[in-house]
Amino acid sequence: MIKIFIDPGHGGPDPGAQGNGVSEEVVNLNVSLELARLLRNAGFDVRVYRTTSDENVLANKNADLRNRAETANRWGADYFISIHTNSSERPAAQGVEAYVYRLGTTSERLGQSIVNSVAENLGSVNRGVMQANFAVLRRTDMPAVLVELGYLTNATEALNLNSPAWQRAVAAAIFEGIVDYTGYPD
Repeated sequence: MIKIFIDPGHGGPDPGAQGNGVSEEVVNLNVSLELARLLRNAGFDVRVYRTTSDENVLANKNADLRNRAETANRWGADYFISIHTNSSERPAAQGVEAYVYRLGTTSERLGQSIVNSVAENLGSVNRGVMQANFAVLRRTDMPAVLVELGYLTNATEALNLNSPAWQRAVAAAIFEGIVDYTGYPD
């Protein structure tokens, strides 16, 4: 069975980005819980780092990021998916993107499948997959992707990100991107 670890970014003392009345930690959690439900229903083995605003979140940010990766490593996850929401100094910034620790890897291919699915299914601007030295990507033993769903600082995207219907739709698009890459579990 394919094991997928879902990391709803931020939470606890770190609410993440804020914009247009929307809080990143809430969007990340709602999308992650729906994604977990879809994956479980399809036969994947799924763990979610936090299922409430502050569950499992450590007060020290660096220790918390380490703990997220170490929890996935100890569980023996096959894939690590971190869900985030973006912000920018430029209110016009928009689109979905993903980050991986190294380009040219399984992580990049999985990330591209997810970004393509979200862009195609929701009409989001496809910003592609980029390399980043984020702790949750660097410290995981399995292919890891950090997905940025859209920009809270863009008024139009903030409305979508705050919408429960859109949150369910983006979770379904991420699910489709995962399945397009991994196939269904046996």
